Amino acid sequence: MHRIATDPPKKEFPLSKSGAKPPAKPGLIARLLGAPAPKSAARPAPPPRRYDGPAKDASRDVRAQLAAQIKAVRAKLNPQLLRIVEKIARKGPPANDQERAQLAIELFLLQKKDGGDYAAKLKAKLDEQKRRSH
Repeated sequence: MHRIATDPPKKEFPLSKSGAKPPAKPGLIARLLGAPAPKSAARPAPPPRRYDGPAKDASRDVRAQLAAQIKAVRAKLNPQLLRIVEKIARKGPPANDQERAQLAIELFLLQKKDGGDYAAKLKAKLDEQKRRSH
């Protein structure tokens, strides 16, 4: 038999160690010259998420209910009392006995529904006592 001389198979040395990697995206120059982009295995899109919470109408919206409750409570409160509370929140609680007593008197006078008459009489009496003591 006649033997045909064949070249031994050439060993190919890959540049990367992993042969399973997809081909890299062509560089900028190759893309400018019209090199085709490699096809990539695109992931399937996730299924759309369905909202399964309460209905979004005004009667079931929690934020709208809370805002309505806050508005109702503020409407019931005395605006002067709100100013005092805001002042306390800014300055902090009273530091000494005189400030505590002044705050207690202010809160007591705000509860009176006489339009400030009682507060005016009390202030006049206190001023008179101050003048007498000096």
